[in-house]
Amino acid sequence: MGFSALAQAAPMLTNLLLTPFLIGRLGLDRFGVWSLLLVFLATLTVLDGGVGASLARFHAYHGARGDREGTGRLVIGSLVLFLVFGALVTALCLVLAPTVTAVLDVPPDLRDEAHQLLTVLGPLLTLALASNSAVALLQANGRFRALAGVTGGSCLVYALAVTTLIGEGPDLPLLAVLTAGRYLLVIVAGLGVGARHLRIRRPLLPLRAERHEVGRYAWRMQLSGFTVFLNGEIDALVVAGLLPVRYVGIYAVGYQAAMGLRSLPLFAVPPLLTRMTGVYAHHGLPGAVAEFRLLHRRWLPAVLTYGVVTTAAVAIAVQVWLGSALALSGAVAAVLLAGYTVQVAVTGVRTCFVRAIGRPGHETRYSWAATAVNLALTVPLTLLWGVLGVVLATAIGVTAGSLYFVVLCRELGLRPVPGERLPKRWLPATALATCVAVAGDLLVLSLGWNGALPLLLAGLPVLAGLALAAALLVPQLSDPRTSREVCVKEESP
Repeated sequence: MGFSALAQAAPMLTNLLLTPFLIGRLGLDRFGVWSLLLVFLATLTVLDGGVGASLARFHAYHGARGDREGTGRLVIGSLVLFLVFGALVTALCLVLAPTVTAVLDVPPDLRDEAHQLLTVLGPLLTLALASNSAVALLQANGRFRALAGVTGGSCLVYALAVTTLIGEGPDLPLLAVLTAGRYLLVIVAGLGVGARHLRIRRPLLPLRAERHEVGRYAWRMQLSGFTVFLNGEIDALVVAGLLPVRYVGIYAVGYQAAMGLRSLPLFAVPPLLTRMTGVYAHHGLPGAVAEFRLLHRRWLPAVLTYGVVTTAAVAIAVQVWLGSALALSGAVAAVLLAGYTVQVAVTGVRTCFVRAIGRPGHETRYSWAATAVNLALTVPLTLLWGVLGVVLATAIGVTAGSLYFVVLCRELGLRPVPGERLPKRWLPATALATCVAVAGDLLVLSLGWNGALPLLLAGLPVLAGLALAAALLVPQLSDPRTSREVCVKEESP
């Protein structure tokens, strides 16, 4: 989990450090155009047919059975599919780029750069998806140390290139080229490191039965992934359609902060999914249920404490990062993170479970329930509170959907068991941690410093608060009743 965290934190930390630099060099309007490209890229990455989200599960299943030929066919098949998808997006962008730049509120002097960025969206998409395939191969085979080196090295090279080559003025096409280079480094290094886990033999593409199995699984994952677009990326598109393009950058900052903090607990998901898939492959559904109960008892209180503390501190931290002029971004981050906290705490281990046992349809159903609530609330809440209403609808939607997911998973054997409640010390420990974090961040804000380094300083009170909470909670989370033997005993007749 530690190396998984390093691998996934590297891109986030890179963006954290580069955002003030890019805003200063590019200006807020040009940074808004760049943010809009990243929104398009993130949206299309999610809408890849569900293949990218399915690779980790099937790579792990092949790895658990020692099927290197199956892994090789899956790698080649996914790369071919991503290449075709990227070519289609490139063709569409060549036709639609002038229309898109005309419809969005892009300043006239930036339309040429925006047009150029849209024309390279297809190649960027292909490289981004292919890099995700290389990452999934390493995750599924437990190569987290190597993955951390690959991801961290590519981010370091990218950050050095950006700070050296990007200057003031129309440098957005160059920034896109450097981004493509980062993806290419991950692809080459990741597939090189993971080469020992696959064997290339004819037939090169997955067999018909496997195509059908992966296709059914991927389609359900795509339905779930589409809700990510509706619950997240669409907010940026709404802002782009109703407000000047600089507000896309303002929204993007808050969304980036919320998603970054949301992602930290999820760093544990790849190794958990790999392990649970292996348990299911060897011990079937009863083993997977026992593994879920062992993990969820520790996951729930830890993630809720982390979420409460970071939600309380994030609005202050954004102002420390970029100044009081972007206080609205901090409010956006706090509202989103409140909803994401409930979602991650409730669904994190359950998501690993349903994916591991090959039942992603349950995840799809809860995702669409969350989306329905979100869409129903977006218009009335936006009329009341503007951009905060948009993200409030998202937060309420993901919370309601997460609670529905708990109900859905009961039919798979995940019923409440003794000991699943929060520890008795959870409330005082979380309250103490929150007070320490907020007081410390207010002190840092009062110093009037802004930038990446002051933001890292603001993170120290948050870490201190979480450390205090951990000191109070760990003894209870380590109670013998949470041991594997007890979990297995509860599953016995």
